[in-house]
Parts: sequence; structure tokens; C-alpha cells
Amino acid sequence: MSSQKSSHYKADSKMELDTNRKAWIFQPSDLNFVWGGDSRYWIVPKEPRVPAELKMVSWLEVTGSFEETEPGKAYQIGFKISFKPDATGWDGAPLVMSAKIGKKGKTVWKKIKSVNQNKGGSEPVNIPDESDGQFEISVSPTADNQDTKLQFGLYEVWTGRWKTGLLIHEAFVSTSVSSLLETQILL
Repeated sequence: MSSQKSSHYKADSKMELDTNRKAWIFQPSDLNFVWGGDSRYWIVPKEPRVPAELKMVSWLEVTGSFEETEPGKAYQIGFKISFKPDATGWDGAPLVMSAKIGKKGKTVWKKIKSVNQNKGGSEPVNIPDESDGQFEISVSPTADNQDTKLQFGLYEVWTGRWKTGLLIHEAFVSTSVSSLLETQILL
């Protein structure tokens, strides 16, 4: 039997609730990184609040999952990212986010145009940003006996170009403003 180490990084899945931001926060170690098990491609820290660093990949796939969903609620999803000054391969790269509810749910996709606007700055920014609009997915109100696990991801798998210099600080999931307003109206 082989004890070969995987070339992919599998998450510890220990998200934390940030009550100030009203969001569940996923540190880099709480996310899955394709090629993240190989330090030639990614450096995924075990320490909290240290970003994961993309060394070099042509297939960018970072995913996570969230099991705290409730039927009838909508959730916003995002990532906090930045770029190293020498980042390459991002010009015109179609960075995309996806999400679905349950294993058999319909996948929702959103192209993140703001990534190229933010490439020059080293300060972390949230994507999608205001220019992209929010990325939101809803759980069916009749989902009581269904799989309601939210699965989400960040991808660039289409160009085949090598990309470097991306820093992933965190991912986050929050109850959308529309869900919060509906709850307040019902109360």
C-alpha cells in the first residue's frame, strides 16, 4: 500500500463566525486547493490569517463548503484576495466563481471582471466587488429533507496559461441582505 502524499490540498473545514461582519470566514486551510499539496504550486499555511500563495498553476481551482444553510435563505459568497507585485498570467484570464446547493443542485456561475482592475494593488480586496455585483445563491424553502450543503469555488481553468502571484486571504459566506430583511419583516 502506498503512502504517497496527494498533490491536492484538502481542507480542515474549521470555519469561524465573524459577528462584526455577520459572515462565516474560511481561512486558507479551510479551503481545498487543486495542486495545493505540492509546494511548487501553492503554499497553503496552517496558521490563521496568513494567505495562501499561488506559486504557479495553469489550473486554478479553490473550493469550499458550508453546511450551516437554512431553507428559504439566500447566501452571499466571496473571496478576499490580493496579488504579489510580480503576479503574471492574469491579463484577460476569465476568473469565475461558482456555487450550488446540495450534490445535485444547479450550479450558478459568475465571471469576476474586477480581478484585472485589482491586479496592480497589493492590498486585499473582496471579490466580487461592487462593479461585479453580489454573488448570491438561495436555498429552496422546501429543502427540509434535502441536501442543503453549499459548495462554492473560484476557478480559472480555461486559458491554459500559467498564473502566479495570487494571494488568497479568506473566503466568506454570509446571509444576504434580502434574507435579513425578509426575516425582520416576518418578526
